[in-house]
Amino acid sequence: MRFLIDTSAWIEFFKPRGHPQVKRHVAAALAEGLVVTASPVVVELLAGLDERLPAHAAAVERIRAMELLDASWEACAAAAGVARALNRRGQRVPTVDLMIAGIARAWNCEVWHAGDRHFAMIERAGGPRQRDVSD
Repeated sequence: MRFLIDTSAWIEFFKPRGHPQVKRHVAAALAEGLVVTASPVVVELLAGLDERLPAHAAAVERIRAMELLDASWEACAAAAGVARALNRRGQRVPTVDLMIAGIARAWNCEVWHAGDRHFAMIERAGGPRQRDVSD
């Protein structure tokens, strides 16, 4: 199984004093070559990184080296299906999280995050498996 890591977990991983458990899980998955990414995550990360800073430039290179999964028609349809299921329950989640989940489902990945409750809601509505790596 491959892991699509959400921005929330990457933030903890890249922070010098980030959550130790998140750092441990992400580092182990990276070492095993099991980590992939997706364009919504890349956009969110790049928006917060300044490549003129050495630590940020290193983070960008690490992200750039990962396999970037395509937001295919199937991924968009999966995200939309989960959104409809959540809407019927009166629940709303950010479109970015839906897209991440749709891509993960289309590519058979588990979503790893750090305390983002939306991914548990998405999983219960038919989305991909998720794991809070900060627990």
